[in-house]
Amino acid sequence: MQQQSASSRAFLAALSVHTRVLALGCGPLLCVTAMWLGGCGSDQEGYTSDAVSTGGGEAGFGAKCHTDSDCANGLVCIDGDFAPDPFCSLPCDEAKTYCTEAQTGGVQGLCIALPADFQGTTKQFCAPICQATTDCKTLDGMWAGCKKPTWKNTPLYPELPTKICLSEATHGQIVVDPVTCEWEKYVTDPKYTAAKQVCKAYCTFLTTCKFWNLKKEVRDCCHWRCFQKMTPGGVVDDKVEDETKCFTKAFSSVQNTNKVCDPTFYSEQCQPIGDPHAP
Repeated sequence: MQQQSASSRAFLAALSVHTRVLALGCGPLLCVTAMWLGGCGSDQEGYTSDAVSTGGGEAGFGAKCHTDSDCANGLVCIDGDFAPDPFCSLPCDEAKTYCTEAQTGGVQGLCIALPADFQGTTKQFCAPICQATTDCKTLDGMWAGCKKPTWKNTPLYPELPTKICLSEATHGQIVVDPVTCEWEKYVTDPKYTAAKQVCKAYCTFLTTCKFWNLKKEVRDCCHWRCFQKMTPGGVVDDKVEDETKCFTKAFSSVQNTNKVCDPTFYSEQCQPIGDPHAP
């Protein structure tokens, strides 16, 4: 009987390595006992089976931490310049997919992949999804806002409507007031002089022809949007600069004619203007 008991104990010890306690069940038939054997749910988008914390701490998804042991089961402490402090999350397999809520304490998460210049332990991880800044503050006060995923003023996934919790200043991103958009005091490097001039000329064209609604956003917001688009990651994009110059040159060429604010003319000469207020 003693030998059988030892064998049982060894089996249970091995089993515990591959077992995770879930707050939520995996399905109507599986995990009824709240015990989950390694692969249950591993085929869900964004999930990484290797990201298992044994800490059993109290810090939930999106909350600050110091070590893995601070985080709730299933989460690890991710450090880097994405947030002001390390926070509980988990690595994920595929960017732009949604992380399993069973592993994030019921909080929705988006798998994001950060560029090579990110300084941190894990470049691809789940970021908390939000609707408003208050959602992020509920997770932890360190989060500064709720916005579409960006890195150093460069949109990561502009095609997605999803917003995540961010602290943009942490990763060297210029943060301006979204109402006043006072931006020039932050952009003083001479290498941006030409880009700034192009954006100001472009916004003169947009506001003159009322393609930019000044009642919706002030002129400086037009300048700032243009500058962000033209300098992704702090580097001037020559293609975007040339495309923007096309409008200003076309605008100058038809002054005092009936083409000066004709959108069809600009579509033929350059490209469709679209909605300049769009994110």
